[in-house]
Amino acid sequence: YQFTGEGEVTFVIDAALGTCSAEWRHIVRALEQYGRVLMYDRAGYGQSTGSSLERTPRNIADELKRLLDFLNIERNIVVIGHSQGGLYAVQFALTYSGSVCGLILLDPATPYDDEFKKVLTKEEYRQSGVDKTGSLKAARWITGAGLGFALRPLLQKGIPFYYHEFDPEAKEYLLRSLCRKETYKTALAEYSFSHSSAYTKDIADAVSEGTLADMPIKLLTHSSQIYTEELMRYGGMQRDVAEKVESLWQGIMSKYTHLSQRCEHIAAEKSGHYIHLTDEELLLNIAKSFCQ
Repeated sequence: YQFTGEGEVTFVIDAALGTCSAEWRHIVRALEQYGRVLMYDRAGYGQSTGSSLERTPRNIADELKRLLDFLNIERNIVVIGHSQGGLYAVQFALTYSGSVCGLILLDPATPYDDEFKKVLTKEEYRQSGVDKTGSLKAARWITGAGLGFALRPLLQKGIPFYYHEFDPEAKEYLLRSLCRKETYKTALAEYSFSHSSAYTKDIADAVSEGTLADMPIKLLTHSSQIYTEELMRYGGMQRDVAEKVESLWQGIMSKYTHLSQRCEHIAAEKSGHYIHLTDEELLLNIAKSFCQ
């Protein structure tokens, strides 16, 4: 972990599935001017060892709480969660609401991915990329066979490197993490538990009941136009199918607005899924609003 900065508010960054803290270093440097910032690798990612606990949302929230307790951070926490990290940010706020003063959710994962299966055909579902099991298993096999080095040239041409020019140290940190078997073993476990209704019930119930009624939440979602184009380019979809997938996705995402009466849904018009890499200014302005 890295804990830096000064101020009343502490921003805690929870990254996406299968990635690590280095993806956020440029954001940390900018956030320092507004408050304290805690950037960490969840167990099994980056330089963090694996955990003996199952990768359930509740266990991951509890592990973060132990880190915060170790650092004597008890209140005025704003959790910034991207994708899978957004799901864990919501779980943390539900479990430790007295410590959290706000959430910033960037295209957060939800408990509702089954809705894609209900609406899309098998081929549309395959093209959508919603189910990440196959790609994660393939990467686990490659890295487990000691062939992680073979991934490096491909990784450097793909996400997240496609969207941002990382400094050399952050780039190397990311590549090392993305070439480790433990990364994909962990990601598969996280993915499995986050797609089990038994382990996401707290979150689904909170959405239906508006449990975080008074908590300020900023829900940032990608540009529909940009994401539709990406689905067509990388998923091989026809426009009507891509628009169908995107419309369904935005409908699912909007469910999170029911978490709190103070939830604001903001479209990141310059961005696809990686908002923190393509619209840093938008994210920083939103973060700054929690310090005023």
